Amino acid sequence: MNTLVCCLTYGNRPLDIIYNNLEQSGFPFNVKFINVEGISNALNEGIYTFQEGNYEAITFLANDIEEPKDWLLKKLIALENYDNAGIIGSPIDHKRYSIQNEHIISNWIIKKEVIDKVGLFNESMFPYGPIDLDYCERVYVAGFKTYYAMDYLATHIGSHAEGKEYGYNKQEMVNKYWGDYMNNIKEYKNGSKSIKI
Repeated sequence: MNTLVCCLTYGNRPLDIIYNNLEQSGFPFNVKFINVEGISNALNEGIYTFQEGNYEAITFLANDIEEPKDWLLKKLIALENYDNAGIIGSPIDHKRYSIQNEHIISNWIIKKEVIDKVGLFNESMFPYGPIDLDYCERVYVAGFKTYYAMDYLATHIGSHAEGKEYGYNKQEMVNKYWGDYMNNIKEYKNGSKSIKI
């Protein structure tokens, strides 16, 4: 599967985690480094490159998540074999020992069919917010499922919910946009708002 790996490098964190992850991928890929403020803005920069190429999947690597050996190979296998999978994420809390459709965060791989139907990430939640949950809901309405890879565990470095390395408190940003997110879900589900951005 022809895959674009997008490395999100905004901030001052060293890139050794990303370089190590690339070396441990276990499958060939093309790579793009993205240094853009705003999570959705950076993710969308990757999608623009994806749409210009002949790719079948796009994956994102944050600069604060260590992936296990052969992570890309494992996620591609999951993307092709889990029931109606649209996105596979890297679990950072605990291993999954059964296939479970659930809201996912962290280092996604997304298949082309999802990008075609759902499009871009929601940039109205700048620079951070429940962006991943918003995308998952749109993916569900489009008829796909989202999973964490089974028998797999990545390691998040630092505080996921309260880190301030980008100049803001992540939890405060989620709280700020939570009402918008809840309204979006209703509108996606009742068809008054397009799931495609």
